[in-house]
Amino acid sequence: MQPDIEIYVLSCPTDAILQWLSDRFEASEVRSSGVNTTLTLTHDGTLIPVTIIEQAAGKRFTSIWFDSEHTPWATDVECAKDAYAALGCEVRCNYQGWQESGEDDPDQWWRINTHGEGPYIWR
Repeated sequence: MQPDIEIYVLSCPTDAILQWLSDRFEASEVRSSGVNTTLTLTHDGTLIPVTIIEQAAGKRFTSIWFDSEHTPWATDVECAKDAYAALGCEVRCNYQGWQESGEDDPDQWWRINTHGEGPYIWR
C-alpha cells in the first residue's frame, strides 16, 4: 500500500477529471482557485484529500494527488489505468511507486496512451 497516489494526465480538462472522480467517489468541499482545485472524496467511509494542479510538469499536464493510503488503488499504476480508461487522455505516473529507502529512479515512469502502456523515461 502506498502512502499516497499521484498521476499526471495530458491535456485533459479539469471538468472531465472531476466527473471521473465523482463517478467513483462521493465528492465534497470542492474549491478552485486559479489552476488549483482541492476536494475531499469519500471511499469506504474514509475521507481522501485530493489536489488537482493544472499546468504541472511542462504546463500541458495536470497533476492529480490523492493524499491518502486509503484509495481503491494499491499503486499509482492501478490509478493511472483507471484514469486512462475513464478519461481517454494520456496518463503518466511513477513506475516503481514510493519507497522510503530513496532508491527510486525519479525518471522512471509508466505511460498509458493510445499506443499502449509501458515504462517511460520522462525527463
